[in-house]
Amino acid sequence: MSEQQDFRKVLGFFIYCLATLFLIYEMALQVSPSVMTHQLMAAYKIDARGLGILASFYFYSYTLMQIPVGVLYDRYGPRLLISLAAFVCAAGSLFFGLTRDLYLAGLGRFFMGIGSSFAFVGVLVVATRWFPPYVFAFLVGVAQFLAAIGALGGELPLAVLVNEYGWRTVMVLSGFFGLVIALVCAMIIRDYPSSHLHPPPQPHHHVWKELKEIFHSGQTWWTALYAFSSWGPIAVFAALWGVPYIMLKYNISNTKAAFAVAMIWIGLAAMSPFLGWFSDKLGRRCILLTTTSFIGLIGSIVAIYIPGIPFWLSCIFLFFIGMAAAGQILTFALVKDNNRHSRIATAIGLNNMAVVIGGALFQPFVGYILDIFWNGQTERGIPIYSIENYHIGLIVVPICFAIGAIVSLFFIRETYCRAQYNDYSDYVH
Repeated sequence: MSEQQDFRKVLGFFIYCLATLFLIYEMALQVSPSVMTHQLMAAYKIDARGLGILASFYFYSYTLMQIPVGVLYDRYGPRLLISLAAFVCAAGSLFFGLTRDLYLAGLGRFFMGIGSSFAFVGVLVVATRWFPPYVFAFLVGVAQFLAAIGALGGELPLAVLVNEYGWRTVMVLSGFFGLVIALVCAMIIRDYPSSHLHPPPQPHHHVWKELKEIFHSGQTWWTALYAFSSWGPIAVFAALWGVPYIMLKYNISNTKAAFAVAMIWIGLAAMSPFLGWFSDKLGRRCILLTTTSFIGLIGSIVAIYIPGIPFWLSCIFLFFIGMAAAGQILTFALVKDNNRHSRIATAIGLNNMAVVIGGALFQPFVGYILDIFWNGQTERGIPIYSIENYHIGLIVVPICFAIGAIVSLFFIRETYCRAQYNDYSDYVH
């Protein structure tokens, strides 16, 4: 029995690693436009508004898929869904790299978003099925750490590859890598441990009942609002507009600017597993949510709006922004605390939808603001925006952190890291 249990633990760990590998891959795809902004504008003859819309096609499909993704995971499990999702991501990347048409490029980003929408929820579903509940917040933190590593791979190394080989070649190679991930996941991932008596799929009327309960929970919505406000700055600054802004502010190359923005992802990676572990150790969620929001508020004001600060100091405050964004991992722990086990994947899907909707809204919004205040200056056909233009558009970053501080301080109820329902007996121990 002991050998069987050891094998189950090793298999569970390996399955978790495969699920996180897909998460790393989709995060690299998510942020990839940030290091090819000028190349994309030149290739498709678009301005900042057009670039924001093109990049946000990923978030449109990602956002719309989150509730269906949760329901699908509750019914079908991670083996089938993660494998298919990785295949769709890979197809979208190939499509994006090969097409010469702007609208078809948007369709490629749209497909990337559909596939990517299964990644983070899939990791958390694997965590709930293969690991005991007391390590859940820590595993969410580890997943966020690895997602940040994927984003780093989608910015700093990708910037070097794009400069060396061109953005189209890089996106095509990314597509082939995704096909390999899809094949390996299909071969190895299992939905449950063999000893686990998993429930049959719920009838459709029961699914709608569960959705109704989730939507009628005030805590679900306050938690989702915090998740939205903590990740909005990442979607705006780290995933798209940060690199061109830093390039302009310090008159540096996209590679060096990508290094600065990478400090956000490093801060996120460093803070996420620690925050999950510390929350469980402390037995509190809300105080940590409030603290990280204030860190993000201060960091974003200094990094974006204080003039004349040296490059290295700006990197430090960008690191603080990443640390602050790590607070969103605790929203998933709160979702788990506040929902029955039978509907966790669906509730996680709703929360993850709130996380990513900031990209769908704010990336094109910032581009729209840049175009409104643009003075018409161009260089080789590419619009040139001023620091003042960016300052107006990027105001959403500190506003988001301020909203997070208010919501966590006054509206989110503390769970003390305990389940609010007593139906967790079917967890694997």
